[in-house]
Amino acid sequence: MTKKLSNLVSLFEALSDENRLKIIAHVQKRTLKCALNTNGECKDQTCIKDIKKKLDISLPTISYHVKELVNSGLLTISKKGRYSYMEINPKKFNEISEFLQLF
Repeated sequence: MTKKLSNLVSLFEALSDENRLKIIAHVQKRTLKCALNTNGECKDQTCIKDIKKKLDISLPTISYHVKELVNSGLLTISKKGRYSYMEINPKKFNEISEFLQLF
């Protein structure tokens, strides 16, 4: 299997779980509503605690699914103080989109 195809398999595997899809959708929704602060940074980034408030999933389960999404490259994490903030990695979603456009 080529490296590109292997990469696509891991992306689709990461998206094959309902909780992960909910997390991705929540992160993307918040990103779209994002208001920039004076430094041009998103002041409405998604924290794991935000997902806990919105979705009926335990923190250990959220952490596990976020780790899987980060390992696949679909999400990126940045730490600020005690909190970890998530963002969508558009490059990985573009890879999926390019593949699906073949059909």
